[in-house]
Amino acid sequence: MGNKKLQMGFEDWPMVDQQAWSALFRDGDIFDGRGAAVQWRPATKKTNRKHYARWLAWLESVGALNRSITPWLRATPEKIDAYARHEIGRVAPVTVASALIGLKCVLIKMNPDLDWRWLQEITNRLQIWARPARARIDRVLPAGEMMAAVADYHRRLLSDGSETRTADLAIRDALLIGILICCPIRLKNLSSIRIGEHLQRVGDEWHLSFRADETKNYQDLTFVLPPFLEPMLEHYLSKVRPRFPGADGNASLFLSLKGNPLAYESIYGRVILGTKRLFGVDINPHAFRTISATFLSECSARDALFARPLLGHRSPATTEKHYIRASKLEASVRVSDALIRMRDARET
Repeated sequence: MGNKKLQMGFEDWPMVDQQAWSALFRDGDIFDGRGAAVQWRPATKKTNRKHYARWLAWLESVGALNRSITPWLRATPEKIDAYARHEIGRVAPVTVASALIGLKCVLIKMNPDLDWRWLQEITNRLQIWARPARARIDRVLPAGEMMAAVADYHRRLLSDGSETRTADLAIRDALLIGILICCPIRLKNLSSIRIGEHLQRVGDEWHLSFRADETKNYQDLTFVLPPFLEPMLEHYLSKVRPRFPGADGNASLFLSLKGNPLAYESIYGRVILGTKRLFGVDINPHAFRTISATFLSECSARDALFARPLLGHRSPATTEKHYIRASKLEASVRVSDALIRMRDARET
């Protein structure tokens, strides 16, 4: 397991933060004054402490944890924005929104006299952005049909024979979506793919691999790209990618028009636009993880068990709901088959 801490232990918090946090729960009387968060339930207190500990761990990881200033002075719009963007590359949208809302609650309780409207606006936008993610999954085509649509779109792009900047971007974005369908990796890993390091030709196959220290749950991940994705990848590598500026000196798989690795914020936007064009509904990159697990669960209960290693979950409980759903589907099919056999037997 890697050494990176997602949360900072309370004993490692700056002393000013420990004191500010403890003051929130001071159980005084009308003369002494009670803490601003003394009414929080134990579960709320635990959750918000976790969110605040994540914030401190991130500040320390980027060298921005000034231990001598009060907590609310560190929470500038620039730092909050950078923290939110970091989390967007790591976890699901709803988790990002929850983390920022929890942090906001703590900061406001610590110093309610400051003008926190800017932070409220950020969390409001995150909530709006995160809310549709799961609700839209049911309106998306099954994974197999989605891949067929991407492949058909790619063939149309090639038949046009265009080598314009717009065409190159469309082919790159089609590959992005194709990889997400087949290899539902997190956005941070998707943006970090390097040719020869993560993406390698192994015999007759293309492999996509990430070390444990490169993944959220510190689990090794390896995918074998399916044969129908190989022509898209190889055309991009041999014909399209070389036309991007700086391609010769950059091993990143996905490049921007400026010759830089495509940032995960940019990938997020391109996937949203591409899925809207292809499927009629915008799908964020993290949602492909649910799509893949659902696809396996709809194949069979046995296939649903592969969702955990596919998604890199450490706990079976995370993917258990897909296995349960698969078992119910399989049982339903068997009952239907039995009823049909009984009907056929009566008619003969």
